[in-house]
Amino acid sequence: MEESDDVSLSPSSGGNLARKVVAVAAGEAHTLALTGDGYVYSWGRGMFGRLGTGSESDELCPVRVKFKPEKGLKFVGVAAGAYHSLALADDGSIWCWGYNICILHNRI
Repeated sequence: MEESDDVSLSPSSGGNLARKVVAVAAGEAHTLALTGDGYVYSWGRGMFGRLGTGSESDELCPVRVKFKPEKGLKFVGVAAGAYHSLALADDGSIWCWGYNICILHNRI
């Protein structure tokens, strides 16, 4: 069976926990969803690259965010600001995309 990049946001998505949404984050004009299988989906206004699709096109339906390198990445958290998005991977790495006018470096 071929794996689809589609995610169902409806309650009737069946019993497959891996494909169910486990977390949601909302920015100014975009939304992120995290599924049980560790994938991140985005939709809304694409301006400033905040959707992570590689373009600034708007998306009306959820589109899977493709990370490079993606091998072995599983995400466990998502957050969104007005013009940027963030995802926390299970290895502790943080992935950020979107408007990048100022970067604050801080050691945790």
